[in-house]
Amino acid sequence: MGQFTIKGEQKLPEKKTPLRLLYMFRDEVCTVIDVDEKKRHVSVKNYSSNFLRCAFGRLENPSYEQYEEFLESRCFPRSRDKMKLILRELQLPFYDPFLIIEKTEGRMAEDEFWIKIER
Repeated sequence: MGQFTIKGEQKLPEKKTPLRLLYMFRDEVCTVIDVDEKKRHVSVKNYSSNFLRCAFGRLENPSYEQYEEFLESRCFPRSRDKMKLILRELQLPFYDPFLIIEKTEGRMAEDEFWIKIER
């Protein structure tokens, strides 16, 4: 687990899906998001009692579409001026929120949240 902390828990749950995202606030794990892209299934476990720090707020069973919306919310907007220049800088051929997050860790200028991807 390294430098990450989980309040009230000693370890993360066993990974049972091909993809796991850790939604972080600084070095604190706030939400574990397990994803099976083939089955389009998402499950979450929140570690923060503050729902504003949880990836999906109070929502405990997000749909795959809500997961996709969450990913896009951690990227620059599709309509951003000079988007092609930003994509070129990231070495991406097209706008794909997951690929962007792989490059940027979902970091935004206005907050201290970020996403760690585990495969």
